[in-house]
Amino acid sequence: MPELKNNYFEGILFRYESYSCDCVEDVFHTSKDEEPLRNYKLQAITSEKKLFAYAAQHGLVRIANNGTIEESNILGRLISLPKKPFKELVSFMTDNGFLFPVSAENYESIDAGTLYHLIGRIKNTVELMTAINEIKKDYDQIFRLLMSLLFAPDFILKTKSMVEEYRCCHHPYVDLLQNPNTELSDSRKQEAFDNEYFTINDTVYSDYKLNTTEYNDIVSGYSSIPGYSEPLFKSITALYMNYNGNYSNRRITDFLFHFLHEVGSVRNDLSFYSNPDYSKLTNELKRAMLDVSKIIIGEEINANLTGIHPVYDIGKMSPSWKVDSLLCAAYFSIFYLNPELELYRPCQNPRCGKYFLVRTTSTRVRYCSTACCNRVTQDRYRKKKREKEDK
Repeated sequence: MPELKNNYFEGILFRYESYSCDCVEDVFHTSKDEEPLRNYKLQAITSEKKLFAYAAQHGLVRIANNGTIEESNILGRLISLPKKPFKELVSFMTDNGFLFPVSAENYESIDAGTLYHLIGRIKNTVELMTAINEIKKDYDQIFRLLMSLLFAPDFILKTKSMVEEYRCCHHPYVDLLQNPNTELSDSRKQEAFDNEYFTINDTVYSDYKLNTTEYNDIVSGYSSIPGYSEPLFKSITALYMNYNGNYSNRRITDFLFHFLHEVGSVRNDLSFYSNPDYSKLTNELKRAMLDVSKIIIGEEINANLTGIHPVYDIGKMSPSWKVDSLLCAAYFSIFYLNPELELYRPCQNPRCGKYFLVRTTSTRVRYCSTACCNRVTQDRYRKKKREKEDK
C-alpha cells in the first residue's frame, strides 16, 4: 500500500482499506404476471486491495499503489448508480468493492431492492444538501426530497463478514405520528367555547388561529377537503395542537402543518392531490422548510457515522480515523462537505449523469468535464443537422 499522509492539516482527513468485489446477478422468475426477484451475489477479491482517502476539493478518492489519486469523486459515481444499467454497478464494485465487508470464501446474497434503496438514501441526502444551499432554490424539489427522507421505509442489511447488522436511519419524528394525543385540555375547550378558534403559539407564525370546527373535522376524519382526512395529516394536526416536546420536533410539526394546510395536501403515499400552490409559500414557511431539511440531513448523516472511530498513530504522533466500511467513508465525505463552498450536482450529459463537486457560486457549471460538454454540443449539432436534412 502507498504511504499516505493522514494528518488533518496536510490534507488527508481519513483513509479506509478494502478489497475489490466480484458482483453477479441472480434473477428469479416467480410468475409471468409479476416482476422477477433480483439478488446480487458478492465476493471479496483479497488479492486486489483498495485504499480510499478523503481530501479537500477532491472528496472521497481511491489511491493508486504509487500514492497518486487513481479515481476521484467516488461518492458522485456511487449516487449516480440508481439510474445506470447493472453493468455500471458491477464496474463500481470491481473498482471499489462493496459498501460493507463481504466474504472472500463464498458469494454472499444481497437483495437488489435493498441495495438500491440504501444508495437512494445517500443520493437523496446529497441532493437535499445541495438543493437547500443553491443560490436559486427549487422549493418543490426541496419538499419532495425532505419528505422522501423523513418517511423512507426502514430496512436492515447484514453480510456474514459484518460484526453487526446495518440499520438505516430512522427519524424519531415518525414515531410521534403513530399515536398523537387528540384529547384537548380544559383550557383549550374553554378557548374554543369563548372564541371558536384555537390560538397556537408555533415556530412559523407565532400566534396562529385554527378554527375549532376545522380542527375537529380533521382529527375525526370527517373533513371534506382532499388530504385533510388522510391519517398522516390527521396525526400532524393533532401534534400541531398538543405537542410540547423538543424544538426540532415542534419545528417539523409546524412546517408540515402549514405546508399541507396552505400550500398542498398529500396522500399517505406522499403524492400531491393536486399541484401545490407555491404562491402561498411565505418567507416564514421557506425558512422553516430549510430548517427542517437541515434537521433531517443531520439525522441521516449522524446515524451513519457510528462506524467511524478516532485513533492516534503513535508512530507518527498524529491523529487519524478508523473507518469500518465504504458506506461510512461515503457518509464521512458528506460530513466533511462544506456546502457554502462546494456542492454536488448531476452532470447534464444524459449519457453520464455522474454527480460532481462544483463551487456553490458556479451556477452555470452543468457538466462534470469538458468531454461531457463537448459530447452534448456534438449531439445537439447532429440533431439539428438531421432535422434540417429531413426538411
